[in-house]
Amino acid sequence: MDLDGASRNLTVAALLTLSGGYLDAYTYVGHGHVFANTMTGNVALLGINLSAGEWAAALHHVPPLVGFVIAVFVAHLLGLAAQRGWMRHTAFASLIVEIAFLCVAASGLVGASSAWLIPGISFVATLQTLSFTHLEELSYTSVMTTGNLRRAAQKLFVGLIPRYDAGALHDSALLATISFCFLAGAVAGGLVTRLVPDIALWGAVLLLVGAFAEIVRRAWRRAGNGGDGGGEAAQTA
Repeated sequence: MDLDGASRNLTVAALLTLSGGYLDAYTYVGHGHVFANTMTGNVALLGINLSAGEWAAALHHVPPLVGFVIAVFVAHLLGLAAQRGWMRHTAFASLIVEIAFLCVAASGLVGASSAWLIPGISFVATLQTLSFTHLEELSYTSVMTTGNLRRAAQKLFVGLIPRYDAGALHDSALLATISFCFLAGAVAGGLVTRLVPDIALWGAVLLLVGAFAEIVRRAWRRAGNGGDGGGEAAQTA
């Protein structure tokens, strides 16, 4: 099955991006104003705390940065393994790892200490965004909005000036939708974490399981329709 190809659609990208915003809000609201995904925010808050001499608060922003760097290293190793044919479907495998980690964390079986939870979420979320990089033929990221917003605006203006370009406007709409999904995920994550903090993490699990199921559904459908032609039909389903 073409699991990687089946992930390049708006439904999967929207669910992954919703989970990205949700997790950032969950850790920020519920775990000491630290972002799980947005490293720009963590670096800015680290600098602000350092400038104020708030050393303990500053240190809280270091673990997610460590988790981020480790995830980049692991993603590099997975890429090398895929190039050598040692491992297939690395993106799908990274999604399974993320779901498994969040299920363990949400269950409360090993506690909910920020010391391991924050860098752990940062690790699996970064691994996800480095693995799922395309929506149709567009590059995007599911754990931050700056790049998505910039490219949505660029595509919008290209589509209108100096002449109408339907393709560019289509791309702009896709990227704008993804950016809105991050916002919606953050709103949901913030609300749920404030209302039911003990079970809030299950919300992210549900979103990721939804993405998992959608990838499998599309891959099976494409396989059943027989190759590329069926894949194109399924891509629009």
